[in-house]
Amino acid sequence: MQIILTPDLRMKYPESIFGSLIVREVPNKKMHETLEIRKRDLEQKIREDSEDVRNFDMIRYYNTYFKMWKKIYPIEYQIKTIKKGRQFPRVSVLVDSMFIAELNNMILTSGHDFDTIQGDLIFDVSKGGEQYLKINGKKQELKNGDILLKDEEGILACILYGPARRTTITSNTKNALFFAWCPQSIKEELVKTHLQEILTNINSIFSTSTSKVHLTRP
Repeated sequence: MQIILTPDLRMKYPESIFGSLIVREVPNKKMHETLEIRKRDLEQKIREDSEDVRNFDMIRYYNTYFKMWKKIYPIEYQIKTIKKGRQFPRVSVLVDSMFIAELNNMILTSGHDFDTIQGDLIFDVSKGGEQYLKINGKKQELKNGDILLKDEEGILACILYGPARRTTITSNTKNALFFAWCPQSIKEELVKTHLQEILTNINSIFSTSTSKVHLTRP
């Protein structure tokens, strides 16, 4: 499997960077106490931070992109709800491992069942009008100019609307692929550290996992 950036993507987002983490031999589970403890610790850390979420460097970084469509980076909303007392959801250990790192580092991340991907992966720019089924099963039409990810069968995710249902991580997932989506210039080390945190969370549960981290940029 190759990760390919189209000429349109290279031209419109020349400073973008996409980090990928493939983790194998990780039969998914509903929950694990280690992750539940990490959730509570991160919730406390978020609530004790008195700074306005909108002033966080990473939130401003992503809002520069989202505001081109008059939208707000979803992680900003999620952090605000935790500050108000909401807890992390419990989905599964693979999804929770990703979400903990995503909220901690505020780097946009998608998770996919690696075994459902068909052929090479391609990052491209939407033309507008393309459609796919989101995780909730609803059909989503894309805006013009958004960054999307597709394989031979169709769209896997885009920045504005998130992952597709077809490759979502489920209770049957045994091999997972995580992507860090960074549409503008960012330090590579931040992306690597973020992916490593996801891996650390997973390895605290699956000591036999094997993994591969890769960065792709124009």
